[in-house]
Amino acid sequence: MQCAFGSMVRGSVVVTGFCGAVALLGCEAEKPKTEAPAVSASQATAPVVASVESKPKAAAKSTRPEHIDLALTAERRSDVESAYSEAKGFLVGTELEETMKKNKALKDKGAALKAFDKAAKGKWVLFSGPIVNLTDTGFDLGVTFTPRMENDPMGMSRQFFMVKLDSVEGYTKDAFKDGQTVVALAKYDGDGKASKGYELVSTGHWK
Repeated sequence: MQCAFGSMVRGSVVVTGFCGAVALLGCEAEKPKTEAPAVSASQATAPVVASVESKPKAAAKSTRPEHIDLALTAERRSDVESAYSEAKGFLVGTELEETMKKNKALKDKGAALKAFDKAAKGKWVLFSGPIVNLTDTGFDLGVTFTPRMENDPMGMSRQFFMVKLDSVEGYTKDAFKDGQTVVALAKYDGDGKASKGYELVSTGHWK
């Protein structure tokens, strides 16, 4: 506060008042000190959590090769027949296809399926190629019975029928996709159906 003084006149006597004691060096009051902001109890006791940067998990690598050689070598046949003795002497789907392609009388799916049934019904057949129509228990695979025309580089002129494979060991719907190539050994039941088989790439018998 500011120091003030005043004078009073009482008759001929002038009384002068001084503010403060003589020992004081100044009349100005001390400036208020700045206090630190108060810290709440919750802030004081809150645990310190370190920021952890989450790293994306690496996608699991597929053990299935990108490109599969479909040629049946003597070594592969020996390996397959040693692993699955019940299928010894199995027929090869591509060889049956070539036989049908040479038969010019096979002009529609019905006739071709009858010819295929005559040659393969009740026998083990090695099927290979891209699969479609995946279900929880199996998939479809095409069997070609007419050759490709010379002026057809895309192969659209070829005719085929579908064989439905079911109960194939090594196959699970989540691990496969439409258009993926497989090599499957299966017991052909006739009428375009096969069951009790093995996907040889997944079971490790197609190397």
